[in-house]
Amino acid sequence: MNAENITFESAVGEGVKIAGFFSETADPSPKGVIQICHGMADYFGRYEEMTDFLNRNGWHVCGMDMQGHGKTYELNKEQGMPLGFFGESSGSAMCILKDIMTMHQKAVERFCPDKRLPMVLYGHSMGSFVARNIYITGEWASEFDAFVFASTMGPEPMAKFGLNLSRFIGLFGRKRKPGKLLNFIAFSNYNKRIDHPKTPFDWVSSDETEVAKYCEDPLAGFLFTCKGFTDLFTLVCRMQDKNAYDNASFAPVLLTYGEDDPVAGYGKGAQAVADRIKGTGRDVTVIDYGHYRHEIQNEPVRYQYFEDILRFADEKTGGSDD
Repeated sequence: MNAENITFESAVGEGVKIAGFFSETADPSPKGVIQICHGMADYFGRYEEMTDFLNRNGWHVCGMDMQGHGKTYELNKEQGMPLGFFGESSGSAMCILKDIMTMHQKAVERFCPDKRLPMVLYGHSMGSFVARNIYITGEWASEFDAFVFASTMGPEPMAKFGLNLSRFIGLFGRKRKPGKLLNFIAFSNYNKRIDHPKTPFDWVSSDETEVAKYCEDPLAGFLFTCKGFTDLFTLVCRMQDKNAYDNASFAPVLLTYGEDDPVAGYGKGAQAVADRIKGTGRDVTVIDYGHYRHEIQNEPVRYQYFEDILRFADEKTGGSDD
């Protein structure tokens, strides 16, 4: 991936700079722009293989590293901004969404100066929580022609408890400290269905090489701060509110999951999300990849996955007609 790097001011303020990326297709008639929202303890650069595939098939790709992640973390660490931290203010969860929309506007300026192109918002894992929050926010959702929610979480009744607990812990001067208890509550059972796991992250992929790369990467799999968990739970509670879809987009949705993914509730949770959206009369396509784990983009079936994303984007936005 030969990405063009940009920086811009974060909506969170505090002098925070966001690292953004443009990866341009060489196709003289580009089909559109796919914007990637990375997952928790993740970053845009880990989507290189998928980005290259989409570029080769006529799509521009863009994305950013969220606050406390990847190159954005590296830009701001001298200011004391730790990994897994989105900001001090009570509104920093919404600032994540505002930054995504700023990145979108930068992509419009970069790729669509003369003619509007179709826009697709792709979110993986926590990035799907971000994408789902934008999907249910009318004025933002209208900017996109299709959405992909990959490896997303199903209904989580404990989300409000997690939000309140993280807020309580933060009262004791621990907002920027690692949320060890919160991490244990959230993730300690993720390997429970794996026989003899070799690492704490075997649930990420069935490919041992990919798991090893994940474990060795200092910018992947790190521990969130207590305030980072507060912002994460804020997004989860907002996206599963009983009135969440009142102002949601009617743009097509692709929802993907693996049956061995604990984040997706081993398929049942992700399917429940799809069923709820379908129940509102919206256009939802669901693809179950069978017995694969959390990062389908890093599973042996990855190229089928990339083909499915491409087909969805082409067919649902008219990109294949160009």
